[in-house]
Amino acid sequence: MSVPCHAQIRPRQSKLFGWFGERSKQQMAVFCVLALMAVQGVSNLQAQWGIIGEFSNMPQEELLDWIQDNTQHNAVFAGAMPTMASVKLSTGRPIVNHPHYEDAGLRERTKLVYSMYSRMSGETVKRNLMKLKVDYFVLEDSWCTRRTRPGCSMPEIWDIEDPENAGKVPLCTHISRNSHPHFTTVFANEVYKVLKIPKASKQSDR
Repeated sequence: MSVPCHAQIRPRQSKLFGWFGERSKQQMAVFCVLALMAVQGVSNLQAQWGIIGEFSNMPQEELLDWIQDNTQHNAVFAGAMPTMASVKLSTGRPIVNHPHYEDAGLRERTKLVYSMYSRMSGETVKRNLMKLKVDYFVLEDSWCTRRTRPGCSMPEIWDIEDPENAGKVPLCTHISRNSHPHFTTVFANEVYKVLKIPKASKQSDR
């Protein structure tokens, strides 16, 4: 009779504790997956940490280095607001239009600065900048030519504000080819051109 008893006990033990092996396998599988994910996650983090500080905008770095090395600390700059933020932050030079502050006066100054991308005459824009006591203007061709949709380029936007000059070649196009006689190009690379208002002209209009 002992043999049948043993035969009955074994299946009951297998049924009672059989889940233990299956659950252990599942837990081990989950643990392995989590471990692999953790390893991959650490690897991704290390890769991201490795590129921190490696962002490079060489044309802008050249511009900022030139400003730092070749202009006086009180030289006043004007240009597109994102670029002016970099000029202020990296060189400490005074700027006339700042993207982080806004009031009626700043909007008016920005409008005068952005007249460089209108179809006004060079003489008019020069007077605008002289009124703001600007020493250097940072010209970017992309602001002259960029067009996200029809009617949305800077010269086209100015056509609404200044309809009497609509249809003329934008001043920034003329300046990108030849900055004379109203400005002097003192620095240029593939993205930026720094224009200086001639001192003689600036003094004669005071």
